[in-house]
Amino acid sequence: MLKDRIDAVRVLLKDGNEHVRQAASRAVEKLSVSNEISKFGDALSSDDFLVRSRALFGLSTIDDGKALEYLARATADKDAGIRANAVRILGEKKGTKYIDIIAKRISDPDPTVRAEAIKAIGGMGNVSYLAHLLQLLKDPDITIVTAAIVAIGKLKDPRAEKPLMVLLSHPAAEIRSASAAALADLE
Repeated sequence: MLKDRIDAVRVLLKDGNEHVRQAASRAVEKLSVSNEISKFGDALSSDDFLVRSRALFGLSTIDDGKALEYLARATADKDAGIRANAVRILGEKKGTKYIDIIAKRISDPDPTVRAEAIKAIGGMGNVSYLAHLLQLLKDPDITIVTAAIVAIGKLKDPRAEKPLMVLLSHPAAEIRSASAAALADLE
């Protein structure tokens, strides 16, 4: 059990050898982080929205593969707010191992989750999603189209030039503005 390992290693913090104390200190820190990650992961199963939200925040502060796994699972939470935040955090952490999980959220029924997934993909710079992002330029939701334009600009792929040029004459000002900025970012 993790707590038993932490307790056993803590004894070595008082060892007479400095190298042993340093190794024990690093081990206790690593084991303690693992213990916290497990607690946050367990909290994601709670029925209480606030508990799950706090768990997401806690996981967002930890740079560890296990934390990213819990965040990836949270992208399928029953609550759109949790899903959106989990996707955003994975994107911010550049969890490229989880890009396919994030990409699935582009089809989420909630537009906020969809927008966060689009932003995350753009922020990761993976041009293999360019065709999918270009399809989103036809979405009826202006928020989704704008997020897709921004993501496309971050990919810097010159193949997006023609579709973005067409949007310069779109009736919505936010789309024209985002298109102009994205065109400036293309290589």
